[in-house]
Amino acid sequence: MLAKAAEKAKTAEVHVNWIHGDATQFMLPPKYDGAICLCEGAFGLLGHRDDPFNQPLSILCNISRSLKPRAKAVLTVLNATFMIRKFTNKDVAEGRFDPLTMVESSEHAPQEGMPTIAVRERAFVPTELVLLCRLAGISVLNIWGGTAGNWGRRNIDLDEMELMIVVRKTADPKP
Repeated sequence: MLAKAAEKAKTAEVHVNWIHGDATQFMLPPKYDGAICLCEGAFGLLGHRDDPFNQPLSILCNISRSLKPRAKAVLTVLNATFMIRKFTNKDVAEGRFDPLTMVESSEHAPQEGMPTIAVRERAFVPTELVLLCRLAGISVLNIWGGTAGNWGRRNIDLDEMELMIVVRKTADPKP
């Protein structure tokens, strides 16, 4: 995906620093004017060993550390109310959804014809996002409802799949 993105950026004559790494562990020496994390590119997409509470906080702390003071970031995350309304008690009993961690477990093929892989995705409620951001040294400016291809500055819809968060760096993350 990075190679395709780099090709498109070159065609558009846009300079981008591409980084391939673990979003919970990267350390970048320079400070940036902004950050974007869309479509659960890292935030909320869990590896099979990732802790559903520490992993998102680690990512937010890394984003905060990498931003200049008062710089902004935009993130999209899965909407926990959507998940709660989507899953049933049977799904919980069969391990497809854990309401204690807001984690959906499923299997998907990365591309048609390829074998399936286990996928764990974490959803969030707005109050939790505000608290996680505070711990990371960033303030939530807005949380809007939306779904890929249908974003807008509008109230959260309980049945929409995602939330969009706009944050600003306010302090260095807590160690």
